[in-house]
Amino acid sequence: KYQQNTVLKLAMVNLNACTYLSGRPATEISVKSYDELIEIGMKTNAAFLLGQIFMHRLAVHFWMREYTKVAELSENHSEMNPSFSQQRRILNIYRTLFEGIVYLTLARDTKQAKWKILGKKAVEWMSQLESMSAWNYENKSKLLQAEFHYLEGDLESAESAYQAAIKSARVHNFIPEEALACELYGVFCVENQMIDKGHMQLHLALKKYSLWGATNKANQLQLFIDLVEPSYSQKLK
Repeated sequence: KYQQNTVLKLAMVNLNACTYLSGRPATEISVKSYDELIEIGMKTNAAFLLGQIFMHRLAVHFWMREYTKVAELSENHSEMNPSFSQQRRILNIYRTLFEGIVYLTLARDTKQAKWKILGKKAVEWMSQLESMSAWNYENKSKLLQAEFHYLEGDLESAESAYQAAIKSARVHNFIPEEALACELYGVFCVENQMIDKGHMQLHLALKKYSLWGATNKANQLQLFIDLVEPSYSQKLK
């Protein structure tokens, strides 16, 4: 019974993220909110459950480009759970990817050195993982490198790394990572006056997010594309 309750709560953690990103509520069963699950985890001292909640909340904020919330959530979690970074390597891989992109973006936006330092650490660790398994980590490593080159103002290297990240994710069938790489490359192009190229990459990202089933994320990206559309249309004239 205890194991069944644990599995059920972990499933609810996952369902919260899936229903938010897909935009489709879970109508077949009653799903507890993250706040309710956190309360249960705190009362029962369920460290694994709390770790899963943290990662899924982090993922939701990341995919919806709520980067300040990602940084705040990660900082608070690290202070309360200093040993978490030593556990569950697969979770830390995605945590490193998400946080690295967030930190490098915040470094560009705020010019604060602390974000660059944290972002660079993520780049270095993912590069080490890439040397162990290009299949699994190359796309993530190249994407972090692209963001770092962008921060450094090396636009040529950044563009090459974005393209390499997209290619690697596509070849190895990482659909969410391919969508992410296309999105970030598209944003990079738009921000650097390459509107036509950016427009194409954003639409590729939109298609991949829809294929993944992340309808809510796709809708959010469409709002950004709608902002870009006038500039793209003007360039075509």
